[in-house]
Amino acid sequence: MHGRLLVSISSIFDETVSAVSDMLDSLDGQRIPVSLLVAPHIDGNWHLAKDKKVREFLLAQQEAGRAMLLNGFDQAVQGRRAEFANLSSHEARLRLKGATRQMSQIGFTTDIFAPPRWQLSAGTLAALPDFGFRLAASTKGLHDLVRDEFHRARNLSVGEGYGSAKWWRRNVIRAAERGAAKGNSIRLSISGRNLLTEKVAEDFLRAANAAVKAGAEPSDYRSLIN
Repeated sequence: MHGRLLVSISSIFDETVSAVSDMLDSLDGQRIPVSLLVAPHIDGNWHLAKDKKVREFLLAQQEAGRAMLLNGFDQAVQGRRAEFANLSSHEARLRLKGATRQMSQIGFTTDIFAPPRWQLSAGTLAALPDFGFRLAASTKGLHDLVRDEFHRARNLSVGEGYGSAKWWRRNVIRAAERGAAKGNSIRLSISGRNLLTEKVAEDFLRAANAAVKAGAEPSDYRSLIN
């Protein structure tokens, strides 16, 4: 039995949108779907609602059928504690309320949640169904919030608070290939910031291709709930 290959990109804002677009073109050309992780605020001073170029780009991606995942309320800079890693259910509800309201006001809808750095507190997990979320992705796997099921699938990240050095990228490629060969589902993610470095972008493509060649079926996060 073949596992899935789930590829995603985060940190999509004014400085990274061109590099993200280039990566989408490359993966789309190889028929590897990409899910986009979007947030209303990044680094505390960038606002999606105020950035017409990025907003129109992302809305066009959504209209074209791209899978969109809510990536928190204020996706934090690297080095800061991940936003939803330790929140109580009350605190999580406040942030989720703000995030879903703001995203809805500018035309974005999604029922899949992926917290920054994939770090998901128990309180956040408990609060998500109240906002209509059907799936949540964490570092270790995927939480089906409708069926109350957990599917183990470790995420392999480049950037997003994890490594991006050459040795790290080499390990990600090997792990993606080995896991796919075993029939496991492979989750690959990268920060848009890291796509600005050509060699990092090339190795991320290699990891995706290695997983496909080893037997993983290209898909997106919606396939888990459809």
